[in-house]
Amino acid sequence: MAQLNVPTFCVITGASRGIGREVAIQLAQKLDAGSKMCLVARNLTALEETARLVEDNSGQKVTVVCISGDLMSEVGAGKLNQSIWGTVDDANVYKHAIIIHNAASLGQMANYAREMDDVSYLQKFNMLSLSGPIAMTSEFIKVFGHGKGPVRKTVIQVTSANAIDPRKTLHIYCMVKAARNMFFRVMSLEEPEVRVLSYDPGVVDTDMYEESIATCKDEDLRRIIKDLSKSSFLLKPEQSAAVLVKVVEENEYESGSVVRCYDVLGMTVV
Repeated sequence: MAQLNVPTFCVITGASRGIGREVAIQLAQKLDAGSKMCLVARNLTALEETARLVEDNSGQKVTVVCISGDLMSEVGAGKLNQSIWGTVDDANVYKHAIIIHNAASLGQMANYAREMDDVSYLQKFNMLSLSGPIAMTSEFIKVFGHGKGPVRKTVIQVTSANAIDPRKTLHIYCMVKAARNMFFRVMSLEEPEVRVLSYDPGVVDTDMYEESIATCKDEDLRRIIKDLSKSSFLLKPEQSAAVLVKVVEENEYESGSVVRCYDVLGMTVV
């Protein structure tokens, strides 16, 4: 069992809505006074609403910082890194440091793989989904220390079943999820003092779910996605967020492994 009720520094990307917002709210309730939570996304107004909910639900014991910016550009990602780690005055005042890579995009589901010829877009997508999280994690470890130290470190990246399950029009989404899984598996070997988790939240009823229905070019996949709304496999954000917080708190997962929300809930997915 990991003790979460200690002074903690936590970064959550994609915290303006959906799973990211719910994780911020539920995790903050577990943290001790003196904790700081950096919420990162593009939409500052939505981030500020998440911050209000975090503060209201945590009894004001967690200091919340909202950092908005463009995670899809090299310049924007660099500025965000500076802003995030600039809020750490003294790393040693914290007992636990957590980073949660939740920001994501489905890519261009209106195109088949043969139509993905926009190099500029591909670079931006990779910055958001792969290069950016890698660089941010590197800075995280620099700030809180490599190897054994006074601050416990946890790195969480939100993955997907599509890392191993290819679907039409989800080409680059599947690609980056597979790449991230492997990158963080390697990191878990290189950094045994860091707890590394790839969390598959299941299919969650968020704006991204609605976007997948609206933009998917492949009719068969669109029908499959829509039919999920009639089943128990379409989860609410608060359901999936609760499972992630439970997994982190119990701390029984193998570092570098993928933990599936459906498995924790005892739901069998065919």
